[in-house]
Amino acid sequence: MRFFLLTITLFLLTACSPKYEIKTHYTLPLDAQGKANVQACSNERKICQANCNRKQDQCLATAKQDASDAFPALMHEYQGVFNEYQYAMDRYDLEMSSWSREERRVHQDFKHYRNACNKKDKKSYECRRSSELKNQLHKLENHEPMAPERPTKPSLASEIKHAQSNCSNNCDCIKSYDNCFISAGGSLRYEKFCVENCK
Repeated sequence: MRFFLLTITLFLLTACSPKYEIKTHYTLPLDAQGKANVQACSNERKICQANCNRKQDQCLATAKQDASDAFPALMHEYQGVFNEYQYAMDRYDLEMSSWSREERRVHQDFKHYRNACNKKDKKSYECRRSSELKNQLHKLENHEPMAPERPTKPSLASEIKHAQSNCSNNCDCIKSYDNCFISAGGSLRYEKFCVENCK
């Protein structure tokens, strides 16, 4: 219980905490050679990002094709699971029908003997029977049949989205540029500013 409360507290604190972003301010070197080197850094960054975008496009296309190729087998597997679900659902319907009849019968008997008990001595047969039926009702309620969980039907769109989730266009080109910028004689200044849940 203590762990649960601690988890909830941490979640609430995290959810309400301010969120920050870092902005980088670039100061160019003063000399001409430094500025020329910074231009070379900028060109390298563009090439790096172009290559990275091309790799991402290739990754997205490959992931889409792989997901499309695997989808028929996934649907075949789903159909088998769905057939088992339908069989379990038929069994549940039969069990539920039987349970409902028994629950109605016991409930009617309980009401009958409870009403009869109200007019009798508490030690009478009617009162004892009323108590027995009440316990029987509780047991029935605790053993109500549970419906099977319906399997989720796969969709090609969601499978493609999942397959493409690892395709990124982040190749640390900015980090490489920043290192190159400093090597060229420039300087960086970082500014942290709040973007969400700011006080």
